[in-house]
Amino acid sequence: MILWFCDTVVTPGACLLYRVALLIETSKAFGRGLLAGVGRYARLHGRWSTFVDERGLSDPIPGWLESGDFDGIIVRASRRETLEHVVGFGIPTICLGEENPPSATSVMNDDVACAELAAKHLLDRDFTNFGYLGHRGFIWSDVRREHFQRVLAHAGRNCDVLEASIETTREAPWYQRRERLAAWIEALPKPVGVLACYDAAARTLLEICRDLNLLVPEQVAVIGVDNDEILCDLCDPPLTSVAPDTVAIGMKAAELLDHLMDPENPGGSRPRRQCIVVGPTGVVTRGSTDTNAIDDPLIAAVAGYIRRHASDGIGVSDLLSEFPMSRRTLERRFSKELNQSPLDLIRRVRINHVKTLLQETDLKLDSISEMAGFSYTAYMVGCFKHSEGMTPGQFRKRGQRFS
Repeated sequence: MILWFCDTVVTPGACLLYRVALLIETSKAFGRGLLAGVGRYARLHGRWSTFVDERGLSDPIPGWLESGDFDGIIVRASRRETLEHVVGFGIPTICLGEENPPSATSVMNDDVACAELAAKHLLDRDFTNFGYLGHRGFIWSDVRREHFQRVLAHAGRNCDVLEASIETTREAPWYQRRERLAAWIEALPKPVGVLACYDAAARTLLEICRDLNLLVPEQVAVIGVDNDEILCDLCDPPLTSVAPDTVAIGMKAAELLDHLMDPENPGGSRPRRQCIVVGPTGVVTRGSTDTNAIDDPLIAAVAGYIRRHASDGIGVSDLLSEFPMSRRTLERRFSKELNQSPLDLIRRVRINHVKTLLQETDLKLDSISEMAGFSYTAYMVGCFKHSEGMTPGQFRKRGQRFS
């Protein structure tokens, strides 16, 4: 079923209405971000009627495209032959994939910058062991692997790589290859920081860690790429991810297509080779990397216990019951590894929980305080203000996302 929608801004004196086909996947957050960018440009600058249907990244060319009378196309596909077929129609076309034909005008995500941001993120957290989980044969994964390893090598670090080939990926994605993935992650030296080539692979890795009773992020810190917010927030713990600027990519693609379709642009109907690379917006830090590397296995276990139970109202005495040692020994070893006390981490985990509840619910402060493990609301408010420099009410009004 074809979905049709029209985002049109008609400027004074304008009479042209361009018919634009959008062959962009609707099944993933990356594609929906691209569509949002195209739509924004069309509302602000275009005189467009846009056509799109529900599709995946590897879906074939729809019949309505070949039978339609279009002025321009924006296409993203995983297969080179699909892109070549679309470009071969001979009308203005912008490609958003990686396997772009030589004659194509394209706008791409900066995979080099994504890999470099991920490497720096893990290096800044003092990790010395690293892994990369990818799909060999896909250009975007190969580039991310290569530059992740390059940054680590420059820092004097090695990186262990596990990849599925492009042939097996289409038949058996990582969520169907759990035994191989489990053996790999279990054998890596700990603590280890792992970049997964995209968020879905990272989610599978987190599930494997849970099945193997590996602590995340204390033993295995995981970062993905794409920042699919729904998928990241469904992970346990929530997944840190590099965020591509998909809206900017979509807007730039629409701007280029508008230029190519313009009859007043000499030769505008003939696509010219041009490749624009758009950098990511940054790393969105969530629970899967929210730690520094912990070399002491016992302290890693203590920190993991705190992250799981801080909101249950535990104190240092509960830690000593669970991990028998003197309080002085616990605090000394904890400070050596994390440069903070056990009580500091308990409070920080609770404050992060408070921030989540403030941001995502309309619960009153008394309920939030209790759910986060504080004994008294006034004490929670005092701790929050000391940590964040504002009251919980001010934080909620600002609506900011924590990291």
